[in-house]
Amino acid sequence: MRKTTVGAAAIASALVASLTLASGGPATATAADSTATHKPTSGPGLAQTDLPVLVDPAADLAATTDRQNQSWYVTAQVTAGGHRYGFLAHYVNIGDVKNGFGSSAVSIIDQDTGWYTKSEIRLPAGSGLSDKQGVDIHTDNITWTGDTSEQKLRAKVPEGTIDVTLRPRGNVLYNMGTGYFPMFGDAKYPNYEYALPTIDTSGTLTINGRTDKLRGQSWLDRQWGPLPLTNTADRAWTWMNLSLSNGDRISVWNTKLEKKNNFATILKPDGTQTVAEATLTPDESTLWTSPTTGKTYPTRWKVSIPGEDAKLNVVSHTANQELPDTGPRYEGSAAVTGSYDHRPVTGTTYVEVTGG
Repeated sequence: MRKTTVGAAAIASALVASLTLASGGPATATAADSTATHKPTSGPGLAQTDLPVLVDPAADLAATTDRQNQSWYVTAQVTAGGHRYGFLAHYVNIGDVKNGFGSSAVSIIDQDTGWYTKSEIRLPAGSGLSDKQGVDIHTDNITWTGDTSEQKLRAKVPEGTIDVTLRPRGNVLYNMGTGYFPMFGDAKYPNYEYALPTIDTSGTLTINGRTDKLRGQSWLDRQWGPLPLTNTADRAWTWMNLSLSNGDRISVWNTKLEKKNNFATILKPDGTQTVAEATLTPDESTLWTSPTTGKTYPTRWKVSIPGEDAKLNVVSHTANQELPDTGPRYEGSAAVTGSYDHRPVTGTTYVEVTGG
């Protein structure tokens, strides 16, 4: 068992649903780290519980033909040539590998100047995937191979390339404490998600013929599971991967379908997993309208996690960070400031916004 602290009743009921579904419903899961234990923490509104881990990070990194909506997603916060950059590489197969379609996306932002570029490719279902163990993705703009100990990533944009080695360290973040959560708070959408949130990243960044050494940190997120068939304004989510200066790594979900469902999964430096209620509030005065799709997205948010006494401000480094061709969706590099456990804190994140 992995020690996990869990928030209020709404979160606890979702966990009960996750355990019921994983043991007796249509979803399948592999237990991992069943003997691992971590010292639990406590805080306002938190109660301790023991939860099984329902994913195997090493085995589940590989593509599997019977899974729907498989996603491999890495974001980075790095320095190169005296500038701070963020970059994203995201491969997702929508639907299943026989009847759906794929998307391979890369983006780079210079956080100091606001310069931004991207590359998006729509692919036939399953294109670029293999049955090899680990991550093994090959598309025109992403070559990504390796396992949970080391990976190689080469990502291309029109102006150049990213060539990096990714070396995960530390603990795995299991969303909802188990690696399973009911998407939109509905057990008929069983989703599995885990993250390697602390990855030492080194290599080179080549832009417009200039190559600079690159160094920093990345976050890898792996997710799969069914979603509603229709993509309407009623189906939406905002997700953040917060890396904070106090060492906490946080995955925040704010979903909307027939009802809203908000929660945060917090990985402490000692390995403790905490699931807590979270409020994510967009600043409607900062809406940006895409000239490509006409969709509007907020560019600032407030994140509140009462159980951690956390009040955070999230601000995009530049408004124009939409990936319009296969979604569309907002994938924005952003800065984090605020207070956490009554102490000042800073951090970095990427913000994903979909739907209406």
